[in-house]
Amino acid sequence: MKSKVPKNEHKATRATDRYLVPIVAKTIDLLDCFGTDGQALNLKEVIQKTGLPHTTVFRILHTLVSREYLTQTGHLYRINKSRRRLRFGFANLSTRIGIAVEIQRSLEKATAAAGIDLVVWDNDRDADKAIKNAEEMSAQNVDLAIEFQLFEQVAPVIADVFARAGIPVISIVNPHHGSLYVGVDNYRAGFSAGVALGEYAAKHWRDKIDALLLLESPPAGRTVQSRLVGVLRGVESKCGPLPEKSVRHIDSGGNRETSKIAVRRFLSRSTAKRLLIAGINDETAIGASEATIESGLGKGVAIVGHGGSPEMCEVTADPSSPCIGTVSFHPELYGSELVSFAQRVLSGKSSVPAHYITHGFLGKDWLSSRAKAGQSRGFKPLS
Repeated sequence: MKSKVPKNEHKATRATDRYLVPIVAKTIDLLDCFGTDGQALNLKEVIQKTGLPHTTVFRILHTLVSREYLTQTGHLYRINKSRRRLRFGFANLSTRIGIAVEIQRSLEKATAAAGIDLVVWDNDRDADKAIKNAEEMSAQNVDLAIEFQLFEQVAPVIADVFARAGIPVISIVNPHHGSLYVGVDNYRAGFSAGVALGEYAAKHWRDKIDALLLLESPPAGRTVQSRLVGVLRGVESKCGPLPEKSVRHIDSGGNRETSKIAVRRFLSRSTAKRLLIAGINDETAIGASEATIESGLGKGVAIVGHGGSPEMCEVTADPSSPCIGTVSFHPELYGSELVSFAQRVLSGKSSVPAHYITHGFLGKDWLSSRAKAGQSRGFKPLS
């Protein structure tokens, strides 16, 4: 027969409650003094808040750290959030962009496997909406925020929203100043695309290039723009320095339609017969491809993109397409890499501001062979 707690037992004080375990009560008192998530206290502050003896506090803290209920960084202690079910917020770039959809699918799979709740917002490639979503995420007090948005000018606003709420934020693909970052090394990704363009020009045109079009997106900021800095350096590593007048910087708007219009306008005014084009993303590369096909330039154009979206891979695999490849950002890897990095951040174990995900150039020949084999998804880089 189960023992029953006396009816009036709740009125007992600590001194008179014979069922109370003193050390457990002291441990709970100690945990309670960590009021807000992320609050850090040193030994002296815990002693002051609890009124417990130095030795008792030290031993309890040591035990809680060893059992991973607390984390310790130097002389500071924090609640270990990973001891409870975590809740991540994810503000995605857009449900209409291939790489964003792939990243979200990967993240949903990884968080489910790790027992983490994931709440998703759609930034819809809109700066104001990205700020609003950050504010909603903050109001819901998520444990960690993941941001995928394009506009550098609102990045500090978004970072401030989360900073004031004490929520760590990780930006992906497009780095935010003042945040942690998970994604490719943008410059190196661009360099690999440039090398591919340079090798194409060397093979087909004997290094003779009339123009190099860099399809930029200024609102994305300098770090993302460094992809195209890498493209130029990669081309020059194979073909030698290009005359300044042959390198053309074009605002593509970061999207297919604006890119198509901009490239069409350039082609209508240009006499270039050997033209290299690098899109800051796959969308701009596809837009450029459509414009050059309309112009009838044929084999006088070589285009690369960035992202490795399924659509870009399919376009490139088409033998008649001027696209010669794309740099895969491996969206299928983001979920597991993000979860692993985020858990280290929340436990206080990560000290690196950026975690780079591998990238790889997917060339036309390889993509064509995959397409012929009926494999249209899951592209991996060439070895």
